[in-house]
Amino acid sequence: MLIQFFSNLADFIGIVAFAFSGLLAGRERRLDPVGIFVLAFTTAFGGGIIRDIVIDRHPLWFVTHEYYVWVTLVLTIFAPVLVKHFHRAIPYSAFIWLDAIGLGFFAASGTATAYDYGTPMLSSTLLGVATGAAGGMLRDVFMDKLPLVLSDRKPYAFAAFAGSWLTLLLIHFGMNSVAAIWIGSFFICGFRMITWYGNWEIAYSRWGVVIAESKLVSMLLRRRNGKHNDTNTFPPED
Repeated sequence: MLIQFFSNLADFIGIVAFAFSGLLAGRERRLDPVGIFVLAFTTAFGGGIIRDIVIDRHPLWFVTHEYYVWVTLVLTIFAPVLVKHFHRAIPYSAFIWLDAIGLGFFAASGTATAYDYGTPMLSSTLLGVATGAAGGMLRDVFMDKLPLVLSDRKPYAFAAFAGSWLTLLLIHFGMNSVAAIWIGSFFICGFRMITWYGNWEIAYSRWGVVIAESKLVSMLLRRRNGKHNDTNTFPPED
């Protein structure tokens, strides 16, 4: 009973966090109620729909958990009041927090679900990343924006990928899947927000991909570019 409670709580937190981030994005463009519901629904359920199609899960998750669709609909109805209050009371970083929370819970649970359906380990982690990141990507595409997962150099999909592997390994070595999902979720959210506040970025170095503080990355890349202009195959820093 307790395990089921925490499993449902993880789903609820992820759905509300992503749905509310969709509401905030929709209000920025002054969309009508239908448009805001489409954004909220897409952000909350888009990644899970893609995962379910790939692993051939029928009916889809949102169909068997219709009450979460009702939650999204209720949030849409009261969107003007909620957004007006939260825009005044909470800074922009709240949007980043909501996105990180949704990313964490969805990526971890998506990985566990894919693995439970017999998907190989690497594919399970990739589907976990898709579950966490695809909804936000679709939201940004609908908003005619370059998706955050592609434009933000701070670890986003990478955080989901690392946390998905952590979740999967915990399950593989015998931990209860619900406990593994919670641990993986906190890891992903913490990783994302630490790198966001610390201004750490993913970039290419002379030897490959690195994660380092953005100023240090820029300095190293400028130094490398100065010494290796003839052999440089990487794009310069903006």
